[in-house]
Amino acid sequence: MRNSAFIQNLDIANVLKTELNSVKSKLSEEKRKNSDQQQYIQDLKFQMNHLESIISERDQFKQELENIRQQKEESASRINVQEYEHQIQKIQHNLDEEKKTVKMVQDLYYMRSTEFTDEIETFKNENSDLHSKLQIHENSIKQLTAELQNLRHENYMLSSSQNQQRPNYNNRHYNSRRGGRFR
Repeated sequence: MRNSAFIQNLDIANVLKTELNSVKSKLSEEKRKNSDQQQYIQDLKFQMNHLESIISERDQFKQELENIRQQKEESASRINVQEYEHQIQKIQHNLDEEKKTVKMVQDLYYMRSTEFTDEIETFKNENSDLHSKLQIHENSIKQLTAELQNLRHENYMLSSSQNQQRPNYNNRHYNSRRGGRFR
């Protein structure tokens, strides 16, 4: 009966060890995913900074175009001014399209950053849940280890008391009463 309980405790310890390894594996996988997402956020920030520099350059270009238009208007004939105005309108239209694109990218960035923030919070919560489960498993492994030590001690005590109760067949007096070799 004790051996089956001992084996059952060993089976439980093996199951808990397997579960602990599984939890550790999941924890490292979540850390890797979190690091990948952090890298993606950094890439989006870099793209956002790049787009902001493009907007700044666009504003400077727009100002330069306005200055050129004014200079040309003052020095050129009426036909050239109309041509430049048409070009400026084209550029203005292109700039408006770029503004829309930049706005869309900014909105997308904001949306993705909030999604990542939510995912990071979720991973943090899952991580803390995994840590608490890991702590519970560690505590139960410690408890099972202590029980295993107690069972080993009981087994040792039982086996030593059984060895003391067995007759010693090498004893001459015992063998002489039984008709053994030493009479």
